[in-house]
Amino acid sequence: MMFGSRDEFSYLECSSCGCVQLVDSEADISRYYPEDYYSFQAKRESALTRFLKRKRIGHFFGQRTLLGSLLLRRYGIPLDLTAVRRAGVGFAESVLDVGCGEGRLLRDMSVAGFRDLVGVDPYVEADLDFPGVIIRNRDLSAVDRAFDWVMMHHSFEHIPHPHATLREVHRVLRPGGRVLIRIPVADSYAWRTYGTDWVQLDPPRHLFLHTRQSMKILAKATDFVMEWIAHDSTGFQFWGSEQYSRNIPLRATSGSRGGELRSIFSRSELRRFAQRAAELNSDAYGDQACFCLRKA
Repeated sequence: MMFGSRDEFSYLECSSCGCVQLVDSEADISRYYPEDYYSFQAKRESALTRFLKRKRIGHFFGQRTLLGSLLLRRYGIPLDLTAVRRAGVGFAESVLDVGCGEGRLLRDMSVAGFRDLVGVDPYVEADLDFPGVIIRNRDLSAVDRAFDWVMMHHSFEHIPHPHATLREVHRVLRPGGRVLIRIPVADSYAWRTYGTDWVQLDPPRHLFLHTRQSMKILAKATDFVMEWIAHDSTGFQFWGSEQYSRNIPLRATSGSRGGELRSIFSRSELRRFAQRAAELNSDAYGDQACFCLRKA
């Protein structure tokens, strides 16, 4: 329903841990990742845009300026950067972003002052190099160096073998290293309310919709310690799911192009959705969460 193909897929829901899994996860789903898929969109930025972004993100990470404060108040900060700060990733620590796409997050982190940033993604067309950022077209299994941090921002749900993947993450982490995983979660109000119209079910790209319980099981099985869990869902769980329940694809909305999704709802309705999402996050019932695991 993201692109409106309306193809049908079967999922299983585990009666023990609640994890929701695509049945035929070995099928070729490359056609469901077209060239305009949002994570492959690399926007060109002017020198002025980069300067303003540096001030805004820098202020968020402690480099206080009046201009940065004004920009931050006006434009906010992406949730992935919020998670990076919450996790306490250090500027001098080495970071590997798995499933990084065109590397927007890594480039934003470079702007903030992070210095050792590497990304891998088998779906990017070619290797990419940006100031302070290296992106390689490869799988995690091909990584041959150690890192202080591994990040997986909404990529873990796309991976067919989560247990084996966490084993690989364990391999590339230094002793005591940490992995930051942000994913949609099935133990949520949105899944229980909308069912197959839940926008973050996103078949067939999302192969596993984990729960807090299933992530705890995975962490223990792969020699990780679960340090903390924080919910960071947004109003998207409501307006996207409401569109699907009305048989409206995300990309059918007027003005949605280049990865920018726009809703059919009014600004006041979107504000109410955002407020409700904040309440669900406080109750640990939002539809996406951030998991921080430490290598045991």
